[in-house]
Amino acid sequence: MAITRRGKNYYLRIRPFGEEVIGVKTAAKSKTEARQIEAAVVTACRSGDYRSLDPVSREVCVRMFRNQGWELPPDLMGREPVRELSLWESAEIFFKYPEIKDSATRWRYECCMVNLVEKLGRDCPIKSIWVPDLKRYQIDRMNDGAAPATINREISTLSKLFSVLVDLQLMESNPVPLVKRLSEVSGQRQVYIGWIDFHRIADQSPVWFRKLAQTAYYTGMRRGEILFLRRKQIMLSERMIILGPEDTKEGRWKRVPIHVDLVPILEDVLKVTSMGTDAVFLLQDKRGVRQIEVETMKNPWPRACEKLGLEKPWPRFHDLRHTWKTNARRSGMDPEIRESILGHWFREKSVSERYGRISNEELVRAIDGVTFDHGPSEIFVSEGSPRTRVQGVYKTPEKEKRPCGHMAIP
Repeated sequence: MAITRRGKNYYLRIRPFGEEVIGVKTAAKSKTEARQIEAAVVTACRSGDYRSLDPVSREVCVRMFRNQGWELPPDLMGREPVRELSLWESAEIFFKYPEIKDSATRWRYECCMVNLVEKLGRDCPIKSIWVPDLKRYQIDRMNDGAAPATINREISTLSKLFSVLVDLQLMESNPVPLVKRLSEVSGQRQVYIGWIDFHRIADQSPVWFRKLAQTAYYTGMRRGEILFLRRKQIMLSERMIILGPEDTKEGRWKRVPIHVDLVPILEDVLKVTSMGTDAVFLLQDKRGVRQIEVETMKNPWPRACEKLGLEKPWPRFHDLRHTWKTNARRSGMDPEIRESILGHWFREKSVSERYGRISNEELVRAIDGVTFDHGPSEIFVSEGSPRTRVQGVYKTPEKEKRPCGHMAIP
């Protein structure tokens, strides 16, 4: 018996019933996990008891039987579960599934699942969710003020959950493709957060969140990239943050230079440690020091905007990434270096265009040339007039007074 790796997948070569060696593909993300699947499948086959197989090992066992053209034992035929799964129980299976457990976008799924559970109900039978429920969910979330793009992401997360359950033979079909996605045109935004406004919002936030927001402002990194940052990924002596393919939305290596003004902030952050985690950003309060949960990240930014009495539409945390790009461009940063830092360098590039490595020294030199005060905050939304924030107050400029080059999205 052996375990081999081909590309990103682990394959088992096992003797489930005797001398014949059978090969089968697994969804394991590590050799250790593949060994666990191997042991579970072999034990089940030789004992004839498949009831104790976990969902992942069960899926491998079913695939092996089908590949060989063998008749499935009754315990592998996908019988109805004794007790119907709830949405919450389905979510637990979903987040343990190898493809999801080690996904760089897991934190996005977690954010979406919070709203899904809140609206649909923790104990809602998963098989009872059908097209009318999904359409009603869209309407309810629109009434809550959620953007169409956000609602589409949440429905897509539910679709991914259904797909996993179908793969594990816990459901027969996925109803989400029967529901039309919401148009995202009405939710398009162009945002620039001015230097003064950023610091006003940051100052109204908890200290732990303020440092996280400052990191986003100075680096252009995504919320998930920052939240799950590990200490070994920060090289302060070289002023560089290294993100692996598993850490980025693009699924590629990324180097993010550390601006000189961010160095003391990260030095201060790294002084706080907690047993059992090597996370960089930790929450420290009367309950002690612990890792920041995805759900905890949702509220500080809008609460700060509310405290300041800002007129809606408010800037969002993700707008810090757009602001960084604007500041980099207005500071004259080389476009190739700018897109490399953001992680967009490989988009729509030919092989020849991708040749040529950008050194760490070039990245640090480029980030040190960036300045961050390039005018007041501006928010442009498709369904309304552009708003320019002047001294902390949004004002809708008259048409003839709009800054050159700034237009409402049609």
